[in-house]
Amino acid sequence: MPARQSNTSAKSALAKPIANRIGGHLALDFCNTAGEHLATQPDEMLIDWESFLRWATQAGLITPQTYAELLHHPAPVDKVLHIREAIYRIGLAIARGDSIPNRDLLILREHANAPKPTVAIGQDGLRWRPDPQQAPQQLLAILASEALSLFCSPRSSRIGICEGGLCGWLFLDESRGKQRRWCDMKDCGNRAKARRYYQQKHKTE
Repeated sequence: MPARQSNTSAKSALAKPIANRIGGHLALDFCNTAGEHLATQPDEMLIDWESFLRWATQAGLITPQTYAELLHHPAPVDKVLHIREAIYRIGLAIARGDSIPNRDLLILREHANAPKPTVAIGQDGLRWRPDPQQAPQQLLAILASEALSLFCSPRSSRIGICEGGLCGWLFLDESRGKQRRWCDMKDCGNRAKARRYYQQKHKTE
């Protein structure tokens, strides 16, 4: 009975989405786990170890079974946020055409070179299998490696930033002519349309 209750609780938690997967790449989706990312105090979505594991599961980095296992080995989320912000600052610099922050690049290189999880063969293919005692370092090694692979590839020229105020979410702009302006047309895009309509209406009054 306790095991069944634990599984039910895990499934219930996983049903609550952490963030929209609009980045088009694992590293950018990781960056987008803070709302209004350009604000002085962004809206933090990774508030604890559980929320990071939930995001990692929803992003396909780990399996629901691994999520349930790692829940029993809680870890501080501070380093997770530290690495995420280093990735974000580099991605933001690339999107804006600014100089790459060398300090953040060193952080990513250090973590990308750390040991990664073992690989397990599951019913649906190969999956990462973190050591519960080393899970934070191993999962961050994957995320840092994914980020560097993107940043060092030609696809980095397609990294864009949402123009919706302080949103700051990053994405791969796969549109023809790189015309994408919003993280999501249903969200920031519609808000921008509403603002333009409001401004035009008051100009004519």
